[in-house]
Amino acid sequence: MGFVVIHTDPLHSDFSAEHEELSAIGAEFRTVRCHTEEEVAAACKDADGLIVTYAKVGRTALAGMPRLRIIVRTGVGYDTLDVPAATERKVMVANVPDYCMSEVADHTLALLLAWWRRIGELDRQVRTQGWGLPVKPVLRLEGRTLGILGLGRMGQAVAVRAKGFGVRLLGYDPFVSKDGFAALGVEPASLEELFRASDILTLHSPLTAETRWVVCEKSLRLMKPTAVVVNTSRGGLINTDDLARAIREGRIAGAALDVLEVEPLPMDHAIRSLPRVLLTPHAAWYSEASEPELRRRAARIVVQALKGERPASLLNPEVLGK
Repeated sequence: MGFVVIHTDPLHSDFSAEHEELSAIGAEFRTVRCHTEEEVAAACKDADGLIVTYAKVGRTALAGMPRLRIIVRTGVGYDTLDVPAATERKVMVANVPDYCMSEVADHTLALLLAWWRRIGELDRQVRTQGWGLPVKPVLRLEGRTLGILGLGRMGQAVAVRAKGFGVRLLGYDPFVSKDGFAALGVEPASLEELFRASDILTLHSPLTAETRWVVCEKSLRLMKPTAVVVNTSRGGLINTDDLARAIREGRIAGAALDVLEVEPLPMDHAIRSLPRVLLTPHAAWYSEASEPELRRRAARIVVQALKGERPASLLNPEVLGK
């Protein structure tokens, strides 16, 4: 019997990249539409390899897939996958961590600049009121402090781009050494110092039990009333209700968000109505180059695993010893 590879919840309809990569092992490739673990277990019971976008895969789903050897998340974050449970069942888990670094870093700076220069408000003014005075106030960006929470690939890419704007770079990442900070030209800070000092706080951390709601009522109260939060990382890093309340009460100035706790964002959520909030629909990852690259690389990782090779970006290497 040949290999079976299933994509649980694709967002695209062209699967030529997947078919081309999987042809190297003659795998049968199927797509389904799953969201819950129960749906995954029912639809993917004969899978040797699983490609996942947003579907949850935990103990319930894993128990229904006895042949499964590899799960690949089509993206950077993998908080919907139960990696310890997969490891117990000797199932490899991988992600595609660096396929859209340029896109996300560019989108971060685009959100930052658009918010800081009030581009959205100026555009609406021109369209609805004609050619009037600038929206005020607009503060000079040069000399401000850009706080970067998380200095992995994405945070580093943002730091490199931001230097050209003459900002002070401040960062927090417990996994980066002093020499690492120095090489990036970023001043190290404690988490509390980062919240207190940042004029702009941009988030580039994975979502874990420790980082969930790192931006919340308590941390927002440390921030300047003129500060702005930018998030192109994971929606769960921010307690959205707490953020909306802080902006509404004037305790911080606003936010620019590409990712949110709940997606799509509910139409009645309070943050939609706040004028100093800039929103994009989880689009930072996308370009005409990044989408096919993501699909191809995810399928290639599956091929590596099913051929008995060590797959790229393996998240649980300890499973190889089992």
